[in-house]
Amino acid sequence: MGDYHRIHPVTVGSPPPPSAPPEHARGKKPSHDQLQLPVTAPLPPPPRRSRRRHSRRCRCVCWTLLAVVILAVALAATAGILYLVFRPKIPSFRVDRLTVTRFDVNATTMTVTDAFDVDVTATNPNKRIGIYYDGGDVAAFFNGTQLCRGDFPTLYQGHRTTVQPRITLTGETRLDSAVAAQLLRQRQDGFVPLTVRARVPIRIKFGAIKLWKMTGKADCNFVVDNLQAGTQLRIRSNSCSFKLKI
Repeated sequence: MGDYHRIHPVTVGSPPPPSAPPEHARGKKPSHDQLQLPVTAPLPPPPRRSRRRHSRRCRCVCWTLLAVVILAVALAATAGILYLVFRPKIPSFRVDRLTVTRFDVNATTMTVTDAFDVDVTATNPNKRIGIYYDGGDVAAFFNGTQLCRGDFPTLYQGHRTTVQPRITLTGETRLDSAVAAQLLRQRQDGFVPLTVRARVPIRIKFGAIKLWKMTGKADCNFVVDNLQAGTQLRIRSNSCSFKLKI
């Protein structure tokens, strides 16, 4: 006989008939299509600390560059205003006299022991600018070889004034054979080229404003007639230049 479907009577207010249990509850394994894989939650986004740090660094660099640019513009504007107001001019230097107080040559060791007194004239042509000379180094050379050295005095030079310091140079130098032979020959000819170089720290004063320390470079090339001790040398030619290194 065929299977008959059993009909359950339903009364009002009675609970619904029980549903058939799933296959795995009845001892049957679920099919492959009925298997459900566990759902994995999405990973949280990476932290934004690196981006924040990068943006902070960029802002810091930008503000630093802006401050440097503003400072440079302010300094350039200040320098331009000072130049227009004061019209600065480079001071001039020259060697007036050169006196040899000692000049001994040891032919055996090729050593020169010498001492010079150098009288220098420095002129400040500016109307409202003063110059502070903070010492410095002065040296005399023959054919690129230093013979002696001394110190430039510390002094202040007012506007439109002239100062004439005397600088004493002393030294002991060992010459090579070629330089010694050239020095002896030119002493006999009465035509000795010398160079005096000065490197002096300088401060410029604009009214009540004193600027930063700079370096004044003076180079004087001249020719004297001899190098005999105890005599004032006759300067045949004299050429000096002065540069200011900011």
